[in-house]
Amino acid sequence: MPTRRTFLEASIAAGAVLTVPNLTAGMPHVSPSLQDMGTTAPTPPHPPFPVHDYHVHLSNTLTIDQQLTLAKDRGVQIGILEHPGHGFPINTDADLQHYIDKLRPYPVRIGLQPVYPGWSHAFSKPVLDQLDYILMDALTLPNPDGTFLAIWQIDTMVDDAEAFMHRYMQFIEQILTTEPIDIFGWPTFLPVPIARHYTDLWTPKRIEKIIDLCAHPQKTFRAKKIAIEINELAHVPDENFIKRAKQAGLKFTFGTDSRNQNAAHFHYCYQMAQKCGLTEADMFVVKEK
Repeated sequence: MPTRRTFLEASIAAGAVLTVPNLTAGMPHVSPSLQDMGTTAPTPPHPPFPVHDYHVHLSNTLTIDQQLTLAKDRGVQIGILEHPGHGFPINTDADLQHYIDKLRPYPVRIGLQPVYPGWSHAFSKPVLDQLDYILMDALTLPNPDGTFLAIWQIDTMVDDAEAFMHRYMQFIEQILTTEPIDIFGWPTFLPVPIARHYTDLWTPKRIEKIIDLCAHPQKTFRAKKIAIEINELAHVPDENFIKRAKQAGLKFTFGTDSRNQNAAHFHYCYQMAQKCGLTEADMFVVKEK
């Protein structure tokens, strides 16, 4: 049974294969996630500061020992995430405590990646406080009927791009103002049907709204501001967003969102670090408890 993330990886890869040959040549509004994926350009150098992959998942095909070996070989430290909530393995304090206790002997950061809003009500503060960080994205969009639209699936339909963006921005605002998180994952990701319009749809007003919400959060887990994930898998956000967020004083994380040999393997993130002049001072660091 494919997981949310293995399906997501396949969806993005398939979308890139279907779209890139016809769109990248001479098209100014191709999403970075489609334009850059699959390139064979040399990997940019490791940045001159400590690098963490804060978005790694355990899997049946890649154990924590294997992930630590990859991280050591690639000069990267690891943060492990798991999803809480219905359909996922962590639903109670006991589940969360077991997850934390299982990972604590290893030299990794321990995080949680909620999918559905209101997730934190299922857990007590003393157990949540044992986590190193919490990352949440806006890829599971609530529908009016109580169901959810998985915008990361390749078969996601978008009939009206502006109507979608209105709903999407409302959900992003909900997450950034009501969920206790440290990192906003997959920022500015767009479903495959409208990804080519990335530059048009992510208007300056929408970009500034997200940045302002992250810079002045009403509720966070530990950080004073919500950090922005630069996502290796989707190649988001773009250079413009990152530079604006940097000017606003936001911190950044790198994330592969991997359950395989791609853990701790960065190209897009290192490229953005170079282009946007990111330094160690710009990077999110887990606070010691």
